[in-house]
Amino acid sequence: MNLCAVDTLDGDGYALPMDARQEAILLAQAREGCEQSFESLVRENSEKMIQLALRLVNNRSDAEELVQEAFLRLYRSLSSFRGESRVGTWLYRTVTNLAIDYLRREKIKRRLFFFKRSNDDYDPADFAPTTDSPQDDQIIAREELGYVLQSLDKLSARQRTVLTLRHQENLSIKEIAEVLGLSQGSIKVHLHRAVQTLRASLAAMETRHD
Repeated sequence: MNLCAVDTLDGDGYALPMDARQEAILLAQAREGCEQSFESLVRENSEKMIQLALRLVNNRSDAEELVQEAFLRLYRSLSSFRGESRVGTWLYRTVTNLAIDYLRREKIKRRLFFFKRSNDDYDPADFAPTTDSPQDDQIIAREELGYVLQSLDKLSARQRTVLTLRHQENLSIKEIAEVLGLSQGSIKVHLHRAVQTLRASLAAMETRHD
């Protein structure tokens, strides 16, 4: 019997979209020791998970390490993973929680979130207000960005994560609650506090320039 019967590549070697049935077969094959099947699951979900982790920790090498840990946990959990949820859903939750734990443990949120160390890092300016006024020079723009970054640095790891999942991943309150294992009410509180912190910082910035 061929334990690696499901082909998830097209004729040119590119990954084909994977449906729930194919995923279930690959999981069963992986439990039986088929490394090729597990590699197919990794290939299907790898880039999506790296992009998620990158948005959360703002550094590609750190993001890749978190995703590698998530796949390792999936591999170790194969015997107990029975497909109550899709692999992608399980990985999404695991990567998000790993990112939160990482930020708390290392206590270097400012360096991770707000300073680009390479071209692969997420651009902190995406969280800054845009300006189209030709009168605004670069010095003022940098100063304004500094205020926003300072306010973001005040957010807890969970608040920062909730903000990212809501406004960058475009998840609903319900989906965020499911990912983080919290109530929808708790998610709303975290999101409200994060937004209030940002608004306060922007208000202080506007007052400074009045």
